[in-house]
Amino acid sequence: MSTRASQRISVYSGAGAAGYGTSPQGPSGPRGSQDGLFAPSAEVRPSQLASGPAGEGDEESGSETWADEIDEGEEAGRGDEEDPEDDEAVYLTDAHRDWEQIYLIRLAMKIHRMVTAQLSSSEEALFMIFTGYDTNLDGKVKGREARKLLAVIKEFAPDSIAESSPLRKDGVISFVSLLEWYSGRNGTEHKETSVGFSATALLTGLLGSGMVQCDARIQALDWISLRRNVLGYRRLYHQVRELQEERMIAKMQELESQNGLLDTLPLHYGHLAKEFEGDMEHLFELFAEVDESNNLMLESSEVEALLRLLDTSATDEDVRRYLSEINLADGPLSFSSFVDWWDQARNVSNSLIAEKGATLVASIKGKAYSNKMVGLIYETAVQKRWSHANKTGTLEVLRDAYCRALKEVREYKAERDLRKAEQDSAAM
Repeated sequence: MSTRASQRISVYSGAGAAGYGTSPQGPSGPRGSQDGLFAPSAEVRPSQLASGPAGEGDEESGSETWADEIDEGEEAGRGDEEDPEDDEAVYLTDAHRDWEQIYLIRLAMKIHRMVTAQLSSSEEALFMIFTGYDTNLDGKVKGREARKLLAVIKEFAPDSIAESSPLRKDGVISFVSLLEWYSGRNGTEHKETSVGFSATALLTGLLGSGMVQCDARIQALDWISLRRNVLGYRRLYHQVRELQEERMIAKMQELESQNGLLDTLPLHYGHLAKEFEGDMEHLFELFAEVDESNNLMLESSEVEALLRLLDTSATDEDVRRYLSEINLADGPLSFSSFVDWWDQARNVSNSLIAEKGATLVASIKGKAYSNKMVGLIYETAVQKRWSHANKTGTLEVLRDAYCRALKEVREYKAERDLRKAEQDSAAM
């Protein structure tokens, strides 16, 4: 899985980052206020605690002895405390494990559907065949499982194994290696298959692999197997999405070699724009307008200009507060990090965006609609960047930035959707 070096999570979800998520003044009052309620005053000395009310303690040695006895008693008692992470100490029965198994079944089914949503009907039929030989459903087929799967592949795709094989050098067949073998580098070179496989693909396309087979197998797994399944198929989900990104970029490289970079740049942007949801299109327009270097990474001065475009009524103090809410500690701001901040700022009650409320959001949406209408007649900020990059010799920089932004936005959405799947699975 690709690293997220340039994609930071905004302050609302990162412990230790500057901003409202960890500021001294949070939604529940000043940080440490609860500790302050229960801690003794800093002005009270141990000797005062030991001696009791004024004049009643032993002025020479009684207070020290009594304090020492308290300390020794506390130290001795700590060893007898139960570990809250020890299930046997917390629970008397395994009822919590039974509930967790229900949660894991729900989550596993959701992840399987997230995987199949990325596939065509024939690829989903291939996925169902793969899971049929992935006996522990951990996302990998190896050993005897791999040999049996290869035998089935020979049946539905005669002579294809002779040309190439989905079996990796380590003796493992991953679903991604099977998918690459079946549909080629660009995803368009499908193997010739039998009538039986075509019928399976048709049935899978109508009902879905979950209904046909996968759900029943997930429900039969025990607790530890379900946890392995969640780990394995979450990893598989990321791998499938990464393969799709590689295929998109490979197609663009092929077109670029035929038509030139300038003519291909709108297609690069088109792939990125297909990933936009909600306010992302407008946010990207604003982002592109201030990105003077065409690398889709904003320095602090560019971020300030971006915030003033986003909130045209912002005061200097507002801008400083916005900047404190956005995590710039690790360097320039990527588009995916900007989207992350925006999505969280709208839902965190003590962010400035949330405090300004629906009026600001409505104003931003209104400007986005107006800009879209203007874009039908005049060049948009994104289109102006293509001309600017051509004049300044930064076409390749912008092309590479689009490819990086595509991966980062898709990764951001994948992580977001996985988090939502977990939250939805926990709902009673």
